Amino acid sequence: MKTAQRIRLFNEVFARDGGCCVYCGIPARRPGRGVKRSPDLATLDHVHPKSFGGPLSRDNIVLACSACNNERGVMEASAFRVLKAAGKPA
Repeated sequence: MKTAQRIRLFNEVFARDGGCCVYCGIPARRPGRGVKRSPDLATLDHVHPKSFGGPLSRDNIVLACSACNNERGVMEASAFRVLKAAGKPA
């Protein structure tokens, strides 16, 4: 995917999800100059992981903070949401 397409996809998903992590609900910071690593950094997460054949499409991508994206790994999104709602670590 070309850079312009990736940026457009990120902007569309960021707007659709209200700029908040879909798992924990915190406002996610947009990546930018000087913002490389941070738990609240906005990332795109595949609901059905790419490693298991998940497509690169808006329907399969959600906004997630870096902390949740890393914590979830390849766990099922629905199971991870239940754990986050219960306040339990993955």
